[in-house]
Amino acid sequence: MKRILYVSSTRFPWFESQSCAEHFAVAPYSINAIGFNLERMGWSVGWCGWNCSKNSFALARRIDDFKPDIVYTYGSTVALHPLFCRRFLCKHKAFKVVHGWDDHYGRIWGDMFGLLGKVFMNWMEKRIVKNSDAVVTLSHELQKIGRRWGVECKYIPNGADPIENLPRSDKIKLEGRFNIVYTGDKAKWKRTSDICKAMRLVQKDIKLYLTGRDEDYLRPYASDNCIFLGWLSKEEQFGVMAQADAFVCTSDQDCNAKLQEYLRWKKPILAFDGEANNFFKNGETALLAKDGDYAPLIEKLAADPELCKRMADNAAREIPVFSWREIAEQFDKFFVEISPL
Repeated sequence: MKRILYVSSTRFPWFESQSCAEHFAVAPYSINAIGFNLERMGWSVGWCGWNCSKNSFALARRIDDFKPDIVYTYGSTVALHPLFCRRFLCKHKAFKVVHGWDDHYGRIWGDMFGLLGKVFMNWMEKRIVKNSDAVVTLSHELQKIGRRWGVECKYIPNGADPIENLPRSDKIKLEGRFNIVYTGDKAKWKRTSDICKAMRLVQKDIKLYLTGRDEDYLRPYASDNCIFLGWLSKEEQFGVMAQADAFVCTSDQDCNAKLQEYLRWKKPILAFDGEANNFFKNGETALLAKDGDYAPLIEKLAADPELCKRMADNAAREIPVFSWREIAEQFDKFFVEISPL
């Protein structure tokens, strides 16, 4: 049986559960969805969160007990630990360390901890990418950076399951003439304030609805057309998304998970004019806001239903979206290529 151990820096207590079904129920995306589907494809899947991964001795014992073929690291702070364990602590050494590189670690640490955090994590990020046995990334931008460092990273995008049979609640009614929806994390480095500022400049019957945990720094932007819905049930979330006229992704990234989720709904997408150019064709498959100036693009979409349809149709035709099962199949194929299992 093929065996994979996920080693993550996450502190969520449920992550220590060894049940793939529980992982998928709590977070049906990313490595949790991939692990769930790999198990259904015949893999034995183990999970190692912060309680274990932070301690090299505990991690080495976990590796020796589980005897994985693949150790998949996820998160910057513990990604080098399995390499240290394999060299100095583990009896079981016949495994490949594969890093899942989703974000610019240096950029995030710079936002959180300032210049010193950025410099330190830039150094750490390069060590992780260059020393792992293989790297998988869902970002073309990170793939370019890897090549500059002499590492060819395997590109496997985010997934999103079909939406046709998702349970939806009609509890929340969107009330604008044109409704824009933003879902998920609103950390400062995601530039969510850009779209909130834009709502002060557009007609008041154009409304922005933001779901997910609220952030204090965005509170001043709350208004009649910038509406924070907070944390929603899955049914409420899908009900809100079904009513959207457009979606927005504000982070300067080409790999945010919400991109694939948005694309499933076949609505026009607004995004930041930066790394998203690796993913979209500006003006054809999405509208990208230069310097985060969304207001004129919002007004343009709201005034032109034909443009909205054309953008959505172009994106649906040109950008493939894979189910999480299909993404897991891509991982399975790659793991077999790098390590005879």
